[in-house]
Amino acid sequence: MEYEWNQEKDAENRRKHRLALADGIPALEDPNAESWIDDRFAYGEERIVTLGRNNARTLLVVTTEPTEGLTRIISVRRAEKHEEGWYDAGHP
Repeated sequence: MEYEWNQEKDAENRRKHRLALADGIPALEDPNAESWIDDRFAYGEERIVTLGRNNARTLLVVTTEPTEGLTRIISVRRAEKHEEGWYDAGHP
């Protein structure tokens, strides 16, 4: 899998969440990760939300797949307490 992100979004994510977008890659590759489609809004593209681990931290990563084999990382943040519970329970 190949990953990309917008440098301006990366800087914004670092300021807002204190995480680089690249920090989400291990969470996306976590074999125990849980993913689902974010259909809360009409984004103009299909967005995927993934709960996965990067070392000992559970992260929530939002991505889109503009082409097969390419994942664009949109945002990365630490999972909230209830989201960590979802991950630990094995389902969102």
